[in-house]
Amino acid sequence: MSNPVGGWVGLRHRMGVVCGALLLFAWWFTLWRDAFPPLGPRLELEVTFPRGVAGQSEPLITTGTRGNADWLAVRYLDEHTAVLFYDVWGMGGPASEPFPLHPGVPRPLTIEMPTLAHIAAFRSHELRPLRVTVAGTTLLDAPVYFHLRAPADFFFGTNPLGGTLVQERFSGKLATTDGRELRGNLTCFFTPFARLHWLAGDHPWSLIAAFVFSAIAGWLVSVVIPPLRRVIARFRANKWAAPFPPRPSGPPHRWFLATLAASLLLYAAVLTGGTFRLVTPDAFGEQYDLQARSLLQGRLDLPEAARTAESFIFQGRTYIYFGPTPALLRLPFALLDLGFGRLTRCFFVIYFAGCLSAAYLILIHTTRLARGPQAWPSAGATVLFVASAGLGSTMLFLASRAYAYHEAIACGAVFALWSGYATLRWLAQPEGRWWWVALAGGVLAVNARPPAGLFALGLLGWAAIAVALRPAKSRALWRPAAIALLAALGFLSFNAVSYLKFRSFDGAPLRYHVQYDAARLAVIDGRNFHLGNFRHDFDAYTWRPDFTFRPVFPYFYLQRYGQPYYPSARIDLAEPTLALPYAMPALCLFAFGGSALAFARWREARRPLAVLSAGTAPMALALFTAVAISHRYTGDFCPPLVLAGAFGLCALDLLPPIPRRMAWIAVIGLGVVGVLATLAITLHYQGELVWGVPEEIKSRYQMLRHAFDSALGFSQP
Repeated sequence: MSNPVGGWVGLRHRMGVVCGALLLFAWWFTLWRDAFPPLGPRLELEVTFPRGVAGQSEPLITTGTRGNADWLAVRYLDEHTAVLFYDVWGMGGPASEPFPLHPGVPRPLTIEMPTLAHIAAFRSHELRPLRVTVAGTTLLDAPVYFHLRAPADFFFGTNPLGGTLVQERFSGKLATTDGRELRGNLTCFFTPFARLHWLAGDHPWSLIAAFVFSAIAGWLVSVVIPPLRRVIARFRANKWAAPFPPRPSGPPHRWFLATLAASLLLYAAVLTGGTFRLVTPDAFGEQYDLQARSLLQGRLDLPEAARTAESFIFQGRTYIYFGPTPALLRLPFALLDLGFGRLTRCFFVIYFAGCLSAAYLILIHTTRLARGPQAWPSAGATVLFVASAGLGSTMLFLASRAYAYHEAIACGAVFALWSGYATLRWLAQPEGRWWWVALAGGVLAVNARPPAGLFALGLLGWAAIAVALRPAKSRALWRPAAIALLAALGFLSFNAVSYLKFRSFDGAPLRYHVQYDAARLAVIDGRNFHLGNFRHDFDAYTWRPDFTFRPVFPYFYLQRYGQPYYPSARIDLAEPTLALPYAMPALCLFAFGGSALAFARWREARRPLAVLSAGTAPMALALFTAVAISHRYTGDFCPPLVLAGAFGLCALDLLPPIPRRMAWIAVIGLGVVGVLATLAITLHYQGELVWGVPEEIKSRYQMLRHAFDSALGFSQP
């Protein structure tokens, strides 16, 4: 006779082993991807040049990442003659004298260049030697600049990083001295045994930690399975939709107002570089004022004098690709000729206050869904949630620079949040008219920032479908169907505006952009989205740890380092991006962990959470397939994270007392970490990286750096 208890115990152990093995594999895969030894000071190869095509340049060696790349390449002068040249992205480099190609003849090639080694750091304007010899003749010998290079950022005979000077492939042949052809990344150069030997010698503690933590994780899984089994059984029996414990509380308005005031004070300090001058001109901050003046004249184009490096030229007229919503908000000031080009910072403060106010109302709504129509969130929940939605999110990062790019995202976020709040209200009371507010907010959002509007209007459309599918004896399907149709038409309003500008439904037809020539368009096939970008963008937004710590204020830095190679990606702009779990840890924990708990134990939350997931998917897909990626674009994820996070925060009260206290300690700690991390990358971006910041603000940043480093005893570099 079988023993069910013994069988269950065996299943526990097997599940623990499987989960531990999967974690070990994932950890090993992460280590293995960058397990490439440095190449040494000199690389001995064989090169076979093809017949040259005059004017064409082909890569021999490519290192670094897009925007931070170095090339050793050959440029053909004719069929039998070429020059070697070294190019540093954004700086250029030396070129050799012409030399004969001898097409089809293998010849020795010796390379000494800075990035043969792994480059994790260097001094400003540091030079290192470059020396290239072909068949005993030295063609290049000069000190050169270079970029950072992670172990995996090295490519033979290919150029996956773009740029305008070098083609994608070398049409000749590179090989080792023993005849192995080299093409692609370093996997073609190092054998698996050589990589493993280097990994074991250079990172032994990482391997030991992988085994130890995988074993611990497997053991924890075997311990957790019995209570998890009971949870699943109760969920199937629908017995785990637990009531919320009683918690009397009054309205926490004073706590919200105090948090709002403190957040606005810090936001204004960052936005103005500590000067608190809100009414002042900003570089590239007058675009929406110019658009507002054109709208008053019945035009969508701008005066020719307003042409910038971001302009679109169509049929001889100058346009901006930004949506018209921020310009519409400026119409009263344009009509009265007040504050032209000087109100951008004021609008930023209004957007930020609007986002925090919407977050507070969303928290109130979810609390009342859980506890009844007269309930209020606690003071602690209010402070934590509002601060995380503002200071602990990308909304604060947008204050690093008050110009059109950041304003579009901030404006789209505030209207998407208010639209999302209205959609949740209408989903809870379908007989009401909140859908009007949701539709208006979505249309304004999509014409400020298309991803934000796609989320807001997608959320409204899926809410209409959920209302149509709700169980009822009699329901009028025409009303939710009409609302879903209006949501779709609302999104198409963005394409309609684009058609009025460019006679194209493409919101940003790059062929009309002044910076895009044929070569740059060819890299992305002239399109803004590619499915091949999914893995590259998904990794950057969701998990890739593109950050580092340095003993220099602000100590936490956003830095692209160790980026893997994505052969299918077609990326035009790849700026360093801090993934969501590191940029907004508290919001992410609320939105993912807390929402999962809410879905399991809070029956009334399941439908709005399902609608939120469906509404977020199209926006996320658009961002995950875009040809451009930047940290500011993580601001598009703020509205769905705030809406889902409110449910997750409320669901913490469904935990037993001890786990609930532990969860609160964790989220408070993550909230503080999120604020500090966002503040650090914001100050550094404003003080050293972004263009157009007044020298006064940069000087204040250096003074702040000196004060902190001196107080903590860190030496200045």
